[in-house]
Amino acid sequence: MTETLPPSPRREAEACYTGYVMRSEDLPPADRHTLRFRWREGGEPFEDLALEELLLEEGSRGAVLWTYAWPNPVLVLGYGQPPSEVDPAPCLRLGVPILRRITGGSAVLHEGGRSLSLSLALPADHPWARGIHSLYAAFVSAIAEAVGGLGAEVRPWRPGDGSPRRRSPICFEDHRGETLLSGGRKVLGCAQTRRRRAVLVHGALLFGLNAPFQARVFGVEPDRILAAMGALPARPGLDASSAARAVCRSCARALGASAVEEAPPELPPALRARRGDPKWVISPRPAVP
Repeated sequence: MTETLPPSPRREAEACYTGYVMRSEDLPPADRHTLRFRWREGGEPFEDLALEELLLEEGSRGAVLWTYAWPNPVLVLGYGQPPSEVDPAPCLRLGVPILRRITGGSAVLHEGGRSLSLSLALPADHPWARGIHSLYAAFVSAIAEAVGGLGAEVRPWRPGDGSPRRRSPICFEDHRGETLLSGGRKVLGCAQTRRRRAVLVHGALLFGLNAPFQARVFGVEPDRILAAMGALPARPGLDASSAARAVCRSCARALGASAVEEAPPELPPALRARRGDPKWVISPRPAVP
């Protein structure tokens, strides 16, 4: 599998323009003092990912944190990642759908019940949003504080930890500024997208690791997975739901905001229609009407 040099973070983040825009009258009232928090477990993966597009529009009016976890495995590609970087055959054999998210970066295999997705949207003029690296640093720091408070020993990646010279098509092989480490191995990977009115940073946090399964999906040796990827330690009180709420509390403190939990919104028809678009649903192929 050919690996290419990574694009600049700014070019990759700004390339994630997907064309969906909400009408101004449909946006929530502006509120810079509240963090709106949403959590869902066992939702439909296509819908959960598509809701990040809505989240990005809502983020122009204030901070929104969308968190979710899936019971079954899903392979999610970065917005600009060519599908040719992964082989769909193992996914078809194993019943793993291949979808695409709106943020950049590379592929994440979400093992069923072993990962938590976290997406934070902010107004483009928010202090956290001023730079790509500073947004990663603030978000990763908040997550580290949250899971550390639940008993996990983690720390952000530092330049002295080293990083591969070439970009890997597997997100968790790249150890860079968007990385959280546990025992020297990556347990959190992040990506972002930036628009004129808002930014969104997305993270995948691992609670377990089946290295042979990851290796079969990505077509590599298990030792390659184990060298780069880790998982938060299994302990009482450290699961997706508790971590999502801990991250909410940590982000709210760091943002100087009050957290308010609310139900996830319905997916708008324009985003629901993407289910038939092979750009977003890569495998299995959408049925032709």
